Amino acid sequence: MVVFNRDSDTCSASGSDEKSVPVSAETAVALLGQSADLVSDANARLTASGELFNLFSITRIERDEVNTHSAMIAELLNPRGRHGQGECFLKLFLSTMGFEHQCPIAEAKVYKEQAFAGYGRVDIVIRLRDHLILIENKIDALDGKEQLWRYGEVGKASGKSWHLWYLTKKGTSALETSHCGVPYRRMSYQEHILDWLEQCINASSQTPALVHALIQYKNLVQKITGRTMTHITRNALVDLITQQDNLMAAEAIAQALPHAKGKVLYEFFMALEAALSTHCEPKPAPADFAGHDYSEAICSRWFMPKPLKLQNVGRFFDIGVTGVLLRIEVASEALHYGLVGFAQGKVVDNDVLSELMARSNGELVRRDWKAFKWHSHLCWDNVSSNMNCLSDPAALASRVLHTIAVIKSAIPCMPLSAGAPANDIHTPQPACENS
Repeated sequence: MVVFNRDSDTCSASGSDEKSVPVSAETAVALLGQSADLVSDANARLTASGELFNLFSITRIERDEVNTHSAMIAELLNPRGRHGQGECFLKLFLSTMGFEHQCPIAEAKVYKEQAFAGYGRVDIVIRLRDHLILIENKIDALDGKEQLWRYGEVGKASGKSWHLWYLTKKGTSALETSHCGVPYRRMSYQEHILDWLEQCINASSQTPALVHALIQYKNLVQKITGRTMTHITRNALVDLITQQDNLMAAEAIAQALPHAKGKVLYEFFMALEAALSTHCEPKPAPADFAGHDYSEAICSRWFMPKPLKLQNVGRFFDIGVTGVLLRIEVASEALHYGLVGFAQGKVVDNDVLSELMARSNGELVRRDWKAFKWHSHLCWDNVSSNMNCLSDPAALASRVLHTIAVIKSAIPCMPLSAGAPANDIHTPQPACENS
């Protein structure tokens, strides 16, 4: 283990059975400087080569599950797809998944968003002679109630050997309310899809236009999974870290990193709170709330590995609307802001919030999380590996204030729900026209 001593110019590395080994602070600082130079040079090369020019990101469709990711994957898997590679990509995909079969791949049929009456639409369907593969694709959307269970019923009714695969960015599990005990297999973009895309690129070396398209999509997948470092940069950093005393210094830096990131996140929240102070009053988290109010120590814990990692770190704000609080937080990986129902000192899922969302501009999306239910906007994903997103709290404050203004403007248009007292909704706003 390596430990920094804040009161001296050294840090020490030690194991459970070994004596402490001092690591010079100068060595650590030099390593940071050299690493920064490597990363800066790598980014400059990427910019010069045009690799940072990504059509999916520019057109803002990089997180569209259906029209970007499901469409791209299904097209590549289709033996009759416009890629012109026949069954090659599908073979590579099934091999990546370790899927054994005796079916002729050329006869396979692949569908995107195939509808099954009474059971919904399955994102990607692969039909082999003796097998049916159903793939549920999740980027940001939440599981629907009994969603995987319903797809399991589709599989059972097919009369074939069926397989339900659950694709997420990092291979997370489906909600119990979705699978209801039906067997399914987890798969991830950061492992399975990236591995498969790399194989597709290698197999398409004779078709430059296709290779460029595949690289664009691979770069997008790396971005949404927080794996944007290139092999060249990583290898250069490995070579640097393994030189002389650099390994000990790197271990010391790694141990300090969650605390450094926690300080940045804490200062971001402080600046954001100050920018909102003239319009919103910060409130402590309700006693029954499963999340955490931010502090520097709490923010550092958000960056730590399990089981030390804390989730749902942020702050509540009173925006002057009874029955609703503003919440800004880092959840498990992403930064969100949104509205939470609030009554009798507790976070609730109330009609006031539902009515407000029905009348607002739809920027906030309902999220039924284990910790609490709310409506939020996902600002930035993969915060831990993209700390630059925390560099402009004033810009986020402006977006939040705009959302609050939109919400408040909807209140005079909103009829009271049955049984809702008049003082559940209040804010002085001009009446809506043509309501």
